[in-house]
Amino acid sequence: MTFLKKLSGLFVITCLLVTLSGTAFAWSDRSEGRPEQTLGQLMSIPSLSIWHDRNDQFHIKSANLRSQQHVFTGVIQTDGRFYNIKEKELENGDFVRVDRDHNTIRFRFTGRGVDEVDFKVKGGDTVKFDLYKDGHEMPRKDIFIGKNGWHPRDNKFKLK
Repeated sequence: MTFLKKLSGLFVITCLLVTLSGTAFAWSDRSEGRPEQTLGQLMSIPSLSIWHDRNDQFHIKSANLRSQQHVFTGVIQTDGRFYNIKEKELENGDFVRVDRDHNTIRFRFTGRGVDEVDFKVKGGDTVKFDLYKDGHEMPRKDIFIGKNGWHPRDNKFKLK
């Protein structure tokens, strides 16, 4: 009988830990960590970097260090709610808009340099991306995800 009590106690503790962890376990290891792009890559490829960090926050960062200007646009959606949304280094013409239900973010990053939006997801386990550069589907090779900088199949993809 003591074995069953110990086993049920372990089960209760496990359920409690999973419940308290929220979405900490929900995101794929492939999206963890900032992409390690070289300076040469950053100088030659106007790109978007996407990653999730150990603080359970997502980051979307555009980098355009070439003389030619580019416009990065996109729609990000979740089956939960976005919160703690922070814009960084936005200039004239740039925007980040969140819908009333907080489950869709639309962004536009223009010009040269670096722009970024950071956010967290509550109550969801999927984030979908639809990304464009200069009004065209963003080439997959210009999208770097997670520490290893993997490229999605195309400009529309989801992270779980």
